[in-house]
Amino acid sequence: MRLEIEELARRAALVVEGRVISARAFRDVRGDVRTEFLLSVDETYAGEPLGTRRFELPGGVLPDGSGTLVAGMPSLALGEDALLFLTGESASGLRVPVGLAQGKLRLVRDHAGRLGLVRASAELTLLDPVPGASASAPTPTVLDHAEVIRRVRSARTRGEAR
Repeated sequence: MRLEIEELARRAALVVEGRVISARAFRDVRGDVRTEFLLSVDETYAGEPLGTRRFELPGGVLPDGSGTLVAGMPSLALGEDALLFLTGESASGLRVPVGLAQGKLRLVRDHAGRLGLVRASAELTLLDPVPGASASAPTPTVLDHAEVIRRVRSARTRGEAR
């Protein structure tokens, strides 16, 4: 389902911005592959504010090259700066980006040093909730960081007032 920034913010239990400082894929006790990430957090927009945040996502590539790729799941690279909209932690310790690849926006700077955000460019087919028609995900465009954060804060404030 195609989700706007406000819907991502309302559905997320954790909204954080920061840099990936470690990533480690492993098999859990059931044999499923998952990846543990450690994020150096610059800002927390929803959830408990912590300086670093550890979370696990389903899937990943193990050191031997085997692994599990989850369709629609965004990738996170070591050293990458991102704004993440994550679900609450499951009983098994997993989180999932809200809307899968839609729940990750990569931080970028333009030639003048202005901060922007780029939606994950995974090959997605999304369903538009109004007409019910499917369409390819839009081509990545750079969104204004300050405007996205304003929309996130506004959606979170309205969501808390309910």
